[in-house]
Amino acid sequence: MDLSVLSNPMKIGNRTAPNRLVTQPMECNDADKNGNPSDLTRKRYRQLAEGRAGMIMVESLTISPRSRARRNQLVIEEKNRGSLAELVEEIKKINPDSLVIFQINHSGIISGSFSDVVSYYPAYTPTTDSTVRILTDDDIAEIQGQLVRAALIAHEAGADGIDFKNCHGYLGGQLLRPANTKNGRFGGSFENRTRFFRETAGMMKSAIKDDNFIFGTRISMYEGIRGGFGTAGPDEVAEDLREPLALCRLIEDAGFDFINVSSGIPVMTGEITRPTHNYPMGVYRQFGWAEAVRDAVKVPLIGSAYSYLRNGENRLSGDVPEKKSLLYWAAKNIQDGHVDMVGVGRQSLADPLFPRKALAGEIDRIDFCTVCNGCSTLLGSQARVGCAYYNKFYKEELREARKKK
Repeated sequence: MDLSVLSNPMKIGNRTAPNRLVTQPMECNDADKNGNPSDLTRKRYRQLAEGRAGMIMVESLTISPRSRARRNQLVIEEKNRGSLAELVEEIKKINPDSLVIFQINHSGIISGSFSDVVSYYPAYTPTTDSTVRILTDDDIAEIQGQLVRAALIAHEAGADGIDFKNCHGYLGGQLLRPANTKNGRFGGSFENRTRFFRETAGMMKSAIKDDNFIFGTRISMYEGIRGGFGTAGPDEVAEDLREPLALCRLIEDAGFDFINVSSGIPVMTGEITRPTHNYPMGVYRQFGWAEAVRDAVKVPLIGSAYSYLRNGENRLSGDVPEKKSLLYWAAKNIQDGHVDMVGVGRQSLADPLFPRKALAGEIDRIDFCTVCNGCSTLLGSQARVGCAYYNKFYKEELREARKKK
């Protein structure tokens, strides 16, 4: 497979990414007590800047300290604008070419017990020691305003665009589910369940009068739970992509510049989101979902779940490692037109310089993700997150997290 396609520039809205590789938004729980980037946060993003991916996603920024999935999550409010601007400046000083995208989010029912656990309708919460507060339509309207302000702050801080998060069980994704049968403006029919995205997207674009600012969103095509997005009804579990594909057409009609295709809910159906040795075929399911989206819309697509593939040393069928590898499938899927860019999450933790090495043909120098799941364990333990296999600092963090558990 000719890997040169990965080096091709990609037009996103009115901007151009210098190559086809994306570092996905990876929550690393290392902000300071006010939600600002800490020294450790800035160090991580300096390394990613040196990696020179076409697009660098800054991890899930909560629009309010009351909506935190992580104790030390980055916050995007007016008081954080200066520190976020400094972060962008540091990235751009090292690498002025990569597009820097802020992922903005409300954690909803995924919020931790130290936060405000909320839902629009009664639903299961992974935080079992918390009381779930049910949101009203007025509460949702307030959250919409917070998201619009967050988008404005991202623009003012110098980011090239935003990823409005609607995936992985957070509020935006939860509202989309057929299980959301609530009788309200944002529940029941598909039109109502997509209202939160449609209205918020429109308000964001109206508030930011900059044709060069990028708007995108990450979505879960199939969540793998009863009544989850990607099923046909509140009591269904079988995959049905009619609504996810209809959502993708709405996203395109809203004038958004990219769709980041993902799946699952990490705290509930993690093997769908990030395949491991227990479910390697999940990679191919991700490829299929992205291809289905490509058949439905023309907006640029980012594919997910590539990290499991590594250098071909995985448990997928086939005896030719090169044809089971991350870079083989990245190039093939782009060349075949199934996606426009390829996102890596766990791989970006294992080796922040992965894009630069891959594009230079220095494959033997890449530290490939071992799929050890240490980063996921750290995240679930509310510890600082990084690669516990290659990085001694995070190896010690993992050791301490396991002791406490």
